[in-house]
Amino acid sequence: FRIVRRLAEYGFFRAGGVLVGTHAFLCMGNGLGVRFAEGASTLDVDLAHAGRNISIALPANVQVDVHKALESLEMGFLPIAELQGAAGATYVNPKDPELRVDFLTPLARGGAARSVRVPNLNVALQPLPFMEFLLQDTIQAALFCNEGAVAVNIPAPARFAVHKLIVHGERKGAMRAKARKDLHQAAALAEHLGAHEREALGAAWADALSRGPGWSKRALQGRAALARMRPPVPGLDCLAVRP
Repeated sequence: FRIVRRLAEYGFFRAGGVLVGTHAFLCMGNGLGVRFAEGASTLDVDLAHAGRNISIALPANVQVDVHKALESLEMGFLPIAELQGAAGATYVNPKDPELRVDFLTPLARGGAARSVRVPNLNVALQPLPFMEFLLQDTIQAALFCNEGAVAVNIPAPARFAVHKLIVHGERKGAMRAKARKDLHQAAALAEHLGAHEREALGAAWADALSRGPGWSKRALQGRAALARMRPPVPGLDCLAVRP
């Protein structure tokens, strides 16, 4: 919470930043009035920004010093250096390496996967495939704990659920624990949205399938994994095999 609040104080979310990952999932529960039992624990803080890949309606002179914001917390965060010596898009505390802050951006078609520095944010962003799906139609929500509350931008819950299905199969080897969490989060949201926001979930699913064979293949693989869960996941019928 302290990390997210400090970034908010420095203007990261006003500049188009989006909270993603499990902390966004927790915010969705707050907004939907649901307390999720599965997939709600993490030490990672994942944040995203359109960076240079997507045009966003913001003034050209917006300046946010993300690096200085993290330094001001005095929590020992340091950016992981990349091979060429430049600061990367992940911050860790050497004394607590499980606590990490990742800054992400969509991977442009044909673009390189190495991180890109965004001067007006003073931070590097790691391009990831399929991230643009999360950054479309974002909403505002609240993250809170016993220290207070902070307003943040998060993905729309339906798009978040479908995105988890898309990336589920991308997790290999040591990332399988995250793959299980992806599936639990997708299942929890599908159950709620299937009962209360069926159109939104169906529309997000149809959008994913319409984006090409790579997208549809991964989405359908994620849906198949969801269908194998026991007990069966309510709301699965909103994810028609074909639009």
